[in-house]
Amino acid sequence: MIRVLVVDDEKIVRKGLVSFMPWQEFGMTVVGDVSNGEDALQFIAMNKVDLLLTDLSMPLMSGIELMKEVRAKYPHIQVVVLTLHQEFEYIQETLRLGAIDYIAKTQLEKEQFEDVLGRIASLMAQKAPFNTVPIQQDNLADAEELLVLYALNQQTDELQADIPLAEQAYEADIGIWCWIDPEGQSKKRIAAWKEQTRTVDSYSDYALVCLRHLHGLDRKSVLQLLRVYRKNDLFYDYDPSQPYQQVDGKEILNKGKGENAHDSNRIKEIWLSAEWLYDDGMFENMVLDLKAKRLPPIRLTRIFFSITDEWNRLYRQMLPSSIGIEDFMSSWIQFEHWLRETRAMIKGVNVRTSYSEEIQNSIMKAVNLAQQMMSEPLTASDMAEMVNMSSSYFSQCFKEIVGQTYTDYLREIRMQRARQYLRNTTKTIQWIAEQVGYNDEKYFSRLFREQVGMLPSEYRQANMG
Repeated sequence: MIRVLVVDDEKIVRKGLVSFMPWQEFGMTVVGDVSNGEDALQFIAMNKVDLLLTDLSMPLMSGIELMKEVRAKYPHIQVVVLTLHQEFEYIQETLRLGAIDYIAKTQLEKEQFEDVLGRIASLMAQKAPFNTVPIQQDNLADAEELLVLYALNQQTDELQADIPLAEQAYEADIGIWCWIDPEGQSKKRIAAWKEQTRTVDSYSDYALVCLRHLHGLDRKSVLQLLRVYRKNDLFYDYDPSQPYQQVDGKEILNKGKGENAHDSNRIKEIWLSAEWLYDDGMFENMVLDLKAKRLPPIRLTRIFFSITDEWNRLYRQMLPSSIGIEDFMSSWIQFEHWLRETRAMIKGVNVRTSYSEEIQNSIMKAVNLAQQMMSEPLTASDMAEMVNMSSSYFSQCFKEIVGQTYTDYLREIRMQRARQYLRNTTKTIQWIAEQVGYNDEKYFSRLFREQVGMLPSEYRQANMG
């Protein structure tokens, strides 16, 4: 029987989970429910617990802090996170800390209880064989060189049965296996295995790293090194064309704890400009510059989630389908491949036309400028001048490439932005009208009603809450 402890500061949530989830059907029983992390640790110290369901936002001790304490003191306990807001960064952090799953409270309906518990039971069954393997942590100390196998995708960090690890290999941390390989045989076996299992269109789930110059580091320092390298550098260093990466361990530790601050808004501004789409040299330099920043992978992905939303808003009329981005990318190589494919997708929407690439790029630039300068009274003639085209030829090209006239396109994106302001702000109608290029509130309201079917004030009222 799996013994479950529920931790949430909202009593109604705790009691609801305890009372209504079909625990018995999945071999589980709730042995306790508490309101904060400190009480949870006290309960675990006095009772046997196999599964911890914990909220992230709680007084006294957050769910993240609780997970760290549990992982350090009770590594056999599996954790499932309860979250109200599906914040990508927090979810990734909990998975990195070893959570096997997360439950969004807003999506937890009675009809889903069996699916949720069935999924958790299945994940616990997969983890079970590894919980019984003793971790020989003392072997981490006094080694000059370690072979380390990293699971690149921490959401699926189970070790595949056919990986030819050395017999003395052990899991030093979630998704990290280490061993000493004095004769180099393991390097050859795993390199051969990776070559056999690699396919052209897929990315490996594992990276083999040879950590060198470790002599004099104690076990705690080596563990810190393993985690720091995975968090920051592995994403950028991993190269699937190489059998393994060689890394100077002391160099990684000596980089210091300070993190270069990079302005996310500046990065977004650069990648939301249109020039890189049609200037190959600029694009290559932007890719190199972005890699050189070595942003934490979670932060990099979050920034480009936001940028992708803007790209879809910019080019949605021309794209056959929305631009998507994976929730998780295991390496810079995978990310860069996605970036190049996205560029090709945006550029490729105009292949069906007979216009030259120069003309297509001018129209793409106009689309971008229309979004960026929405509050300005830009006519088709003004825009044509900005992209160095004659007014009549610009209008002809714009309609054929984009699928609607420049005037209709500009009105549509202005009304889209106005709807966002009305839903998400309390700004006056006059202020919103000015932000989307109309100084006359009455004229704006009339256009809005023609486009949306109701006045701005009625739209806001209908979308409150």
